[in-house]
Amino acid sequence: MKFLGRRAAACVTIGLAAGATLVACSTGDTVATAVPAQPATEASAGTVCASAADSSTDRAMDVGGRTRMFIEHAPAGFAASTKYPAIIAFPGRGESASELEAYSQLDSTGAIVLYAQGLPGAGGQPAWESTPYQGASAHDYEFAAALVQLLARSSCVDPDLIDMTGKSDGAGFAASAACDIPQVAAVATISGAFYEGENHCAVGGHPLSMLNMHGTGDPVVPYDGSRARGLYATGAWVGLWRQRDQCTGPGTNQRIAPDVIQTAWRSCIDGTAVINYRILGGGHTWPGATVPSGGPGATTHSIDAAQVMAAFFAAHPGGD
Repeated sequence: MKFLGRRAAACVTIGLAAGATLVACSTGDTVATAVPAQPATEASAGTVCASAADSSTDRAMDVGGRTRMFIEHAPAGFAASTKYPAIIAFPGRGESASELEAYSQLDSTGAIVLYAQGLPGAGGQPAWESTPYQGASAHDYEFAAALVQLLARSSCVDPDLIDMTGKSDGAGFAASAACDIPQVAAVATISGAFYEGENHCAVGGHPLSMLNMHGTGDPVVPYDGSRARGLYATGAWVGLWRQRDQCTGPGTNQRIAPDVIQTAWRSCIDGTAVINYRILGGGHTWPGATVPSGGPGATTHSIDAAQVMAAFFAAHPGGD
């Protein structure tokens, strides 16, 4: 499972709150090795803003005594004096951060993107706490909160535009973590696995805009859920969010492509919105991906998930 695959030309250790430390390594052509976080004095998170334009950097952060890895991507034309939106992305079970970066096309959104790496869980595969495959000892929620904190403290990040996304089990964790962290403005979930007994999202939580995309032909995480596996059906999952965001009135249906039906609820509290994209015949895949995206089934090219969610995030900032 590939995660690091770039030259480490220089490394910087940064102190974060809550006992977390961060090590950043610049990128290049040869294989880099993971750098364990070391104790450090409190320092600025300015290294996020010191990245070269259109570059990816391998980073290590110590959370709860565990070394956590992620990739940080700075967009094309990046300038430290500008405030950018930021996206934290979580890969599916068994996937790596670099695989998610390769197929998601989030690097093209103009945002600073952090691709988080899961720790080995059941069967030795990377997994997240919002699933039956990972335990609380992973401290995944603390990891997600530390990534949000890192971005919020960076002068080149717009603190009202810190969002989360993910695919499959990573989508479930992105939603669960976003429900726990008020600084997250919105969340987008792709082919999401939402476990009823594991997810932290509830009807009574703080308002949070949510976009969901799921294929009706997904053989891994069925569109209609799985009672045996404790997976939400898409309709029930969207219904939870409609209640959480106090949306009123029926959803507006729009067939935006022969194989894509959008249903949107925009009359929701505090300007939030809940939008579902039903992808007819779509598999356990990332819409718009031009390389394999981690699951069997058809990949629609009628929509580009990265660009759709970027527009959604821009339209639904936090801080209101």
